Amino acid sequence: MKNWILLRKAADYDKLSKELNIDPVAVRIMVNRGITEIEDMKKFLDTDISDCFSHKGLPNINEAVAKIKEAKERNLGCRIVGDYDADGVCATTILLKGLTLFGLSCDFVIPNRLLDGYGINESIVRKAHEDGIGFLITCDNGISARAAIDLAYDLGIETVVTDHHTVTDSEVPVKVKELVNPKMSTNEYPFADICGAQVAYKVLCALFEGNAVFEPIKEELLEFAAIACVTDVMPLAGENRNLVKWVLKRLKNAKNPGLNKLCEKCEISAKAFDVNVTDIGFRIGPCINAAGRIEVADDCVSLFISGSEEERESLCDKLIKQNNERKELTEKCVREGISYIENNFADGVLPNVLVLYLPNCHVAICGLVAGRIREKYYHPTIVFTDSNAELTGSGRSIDEYNMIENIQKCADLLSKFGGHKAACGLSLKKENLEELNRRLNSYSNLTKEDLTEKLYIDADMPFGYVSFKVIEDLGKLEPFGLGNSSPVFAQKNLLLLKARRVGENHIFLSVRDSSGRVRDLKLWRKADEFEDFISGAIGEDSSKILYEGYEGELASKNILLTVSYYPSVNTYKNNTFMDFTVRDYKFS
Repeated sequence: MKNWILLRKAADYDKLSKELNIDPVAVRIMVNRGITEIEDMKKFLDTDISDCFSHKGLPNINEAVAKIKEAKERNLGCRIVGDYDADGVCATTILLKGLTLFGLSCDFVIPNRLLDGYGINESIVRKAHEDGIGFLITCDNGISARAAIDLAYDLGIETVVTDHHTVTDSEVPVKVKELVNPKMSTNEYPFADICGAQVAYKVLCALFEGNAVFEPIKEELLEFAAIACVTDVMPLAGENRNLVKWVLKRLKNAKNPGLNKLCEKCEISAKAFDVNVTDIGFRIGPCINAAGRIEVADDCVSLFISGSEEERESLCDKLIKQNNERKELTEKCVREGISYIENNFADGVLPNVLVLYLPNCHVAICGLVAGRIREKYYHPTIVFTDSNAELTGSGRSIDEYNMIENIQKCADLLSKFGGHKAACGLSLKKENLEELNRRLNSYSNLTKEDLTEKLYIDADMPFGYVSFKVIEDLGKLEPFGLGNSSPVFAQKNLLLLKARRVGENHIFLSVRDSSGRVRDLKLWRKADEFEDFISGAIGEDSSKILYEGYEGELASKNILLTVSYYPSVNTYKNNTFMDFTVRDYKFS
């Protein structure tokens, strides 16, 4: 079970509430997030995307613009090298539309996840040379591809790198100076945590500075930058927050026809209420990402540049089908991973770091599976599968464990690796897996407290306090995500009345509070877990009583729950109602 921590930060909530004209609970959330001054609160509640157009201070931005202009003057064929994730796809779309408008003859290539791996490589460079390409520009990759970028220079191909990943000086290309990346040591840009698509967009802003021809597509391309900001899990602070907040009001009628069609197919356009970050992160983003996981990501770019309604319809259907396949694969492999853990650690005592070999797992979803298992057990998790002659793995970490630091200690066992504190990718020979497992666990030094997930509660808030106005005011604090976490509230002494299992692993609970109000609560992806939790209180035939008991039988067990939750508004069959989504639960 999670460790619940109630936040208790002092402020004059009523006074601030009146001045800002929002509910005191919304003010409390801002204070809990470290926003304590009235002017900062006003700025937080406002939206200003003007800083999204700035490129001043980005390393080598002027040199990159000069190189692009030179490529146009010399009539060089241009090839954009993107990446297979949503950030890379969005960045590729931005550059393709922008550079074509500028007058360059452009095509694009996105590396195949299985055949090419991540980013530009020497094979891609040699193919460009064979095709007579004179100018390469990368997006969302390239800053660590020293061999490939230096090869392009040796072959006489002019090159610009646009990227946002953190690298060491030993990885940075040395023969090409047009490296635009806010994570470089020479960066003077005030907000370094932007995604690859944002970097690409800012390059275009610098390229078209003062040129009115860019205005008609400026906001269309900015929509892609905003989507990439969410899907690449950038912190939602500063300009990122303003950008994402701006796009949420536009996605029901996106400017790009392909993106608009995808929003329609993902049932976002018809939403009765505003689009939120979850819609991007769990509907649009997965469809874009699935193409690069199941097949190739080229289809996504084709969707966003297509001039044919028929083609857009077909491509959207294909992306959604691929995402459904991806979800099925992920669920299957998550079950295999859980089964492996339960069979090998029947006593419930898990190693600090979970290192799993799942031979049936598709290499493209190892990270997704690791993330789901990490979520269930709150242990750093690495999932490996077969890939050519080696094992390839992806890891997802917890706040208390720096994954890349610990992986680096095992570098002698690995063929290649990369990542950051929260995630990693790595490859190794199969015979080294057991030793990697042993070392990672011997180095970890994680305590029982470290391996207990913390759940921060913003306020005790009875269901009776929640109204449509309260939910509307909480909505003003959106977008929620990294750096601005979704609020969590708590309510205790709820009598469990009945339960209904929905789908494969969801459960809806009906509860009554101490004042007699009955509410329906939604618990996603945790039906099995809740059944195990409740079985001790119900006794024999727990599932039968939980789901099928005669009226009042479950209530007669007098099971009182304390839940943490977040309220929202939903519409179904023209009926509008409040939803209560449960984050966690325990006995009162």
